[in-house]
Amino acid sequence: MSAQGDRPWMVFHAPYPLDPDPTSASRLRPLRMREAFAQIGYRVFDLSGSVSRRRRAFAALRARVAAGDRPAFLYSENSTQPNVLATSVRTGVAPLLDYRIMRAMRHAGVPVGVFYRDAYWRFAFGRASGLRGSIVPALQKADLVGYRRNGVNFFVPSRPMADVLGLDDDVCSPLPPAGQADCSEPLPPVDGTLHLVYVGGLGGHYDLDVFFSALVAIPCAQLELVTRKPLWETAVAANPELSAEQIRVSHLAANELAPVYRRASVGVLTARPSEYWSFAVPVKLFEYLSYGRPVIATRGTETGRIVEANGAGWVVDYDRDAIASLLAHLQEAPEEIAERAAAARAAARVNTWADRARDAARTLSPQSLEALL
Repeated sequence: MSAQGDRPWMVFHAPYPLDPDPTSASRLRPLRMREAFAQIGYRVFDLSGSVSRRRRAFAALRARVAAGDRPAFLYSENSTQPNVLATSVRTGVAPLLDYRIMRAMRHAGVPVGVFYRDAYWRFAFGRASGLRGSIVPALQKADLVGYRRNGVNFFVPSRPMADVLGLDDDVCSPLPPAGQADCSEPLPPVDGTLHLVYVGGLGGHYDLDVFFSALVAIPCAQLELVTRKPLWETAVAANPELSAEQIRVSHLAANELAPVYRRASVGVLTARPSEYWSFAVPVKLFEYLSYGRPVIATRGTETGRIVEANGAGWVVDYDRDAIASLLAHLQEAPEEIAERAAAARAAARVNTWADRARDAARTLSPQSLEALL
């Protein structure tokens, strides 16, 4: 590999500060991608943070480019919120700052790619009520127009999401989530109990009520449920089955999950199928796989398609009896769990964050990636 100063450099952009200890997938992914670009060999120019920090970094970037030092590409991780609302308005508002950053890079001949995280705002469940419910979709559309005018390459979690956004293949590339390398754990000892884990949201489009109903019907199945405390309090008030002794709940950050995965044999992603889940790909799917945990997913979802394509778990109808039957079967079939766990580990080995960083670099600047190999 070339010396430190000779290695190509890239710009990592995010219109918000990166959380070193994230509790949500929307903040975990940008952190992992920034780390991954450095891991595969790029020198990373960080253009994330508050408005004031991004302004300072943008000024430094322009000066560097004007001096003839051009980055290989700019890669951006957008927010689930419109860019102008991605950080607290109390720390400053700059509606056109991120647009100007991308325009400057394009004028300098620097390829620009944006990971477009979500399209929840196109659906009724994702809209707030009142004035905010009208303003946010308008701002999201404005961001989308700005990206298009800057000629960015859109990265999306799945190919079906491109159709939702009306993006053609020539400006769009799938870039699903990934998992950490080398964190696979042995399955826990067989003890006659089916140990399950679910990490993620509850309520809204994270509708797992049918799964919970099936779970309480199988006495030898136990679930470790990790979710944010406010979501848990709302969900348990609406669904008394969540108080069952079979469910152990905790509220943990991303760096606190390893012991939870060690105790579990199977991951759960059994949300009710919907148009949203036909294209959404949760980060937790690949986190389950990276720990060597096969996954139960619902048929009719993009998650189910990925699980089935990799043989890394089981795909089941969103039906109480069907799910209960599968849980009862798995409680008696530890050898089948071990077989699917091996497939999960195999899938994880080619779906790391470093793999995603290489995919993004290959799309935006194949020559710079070649220089690192």
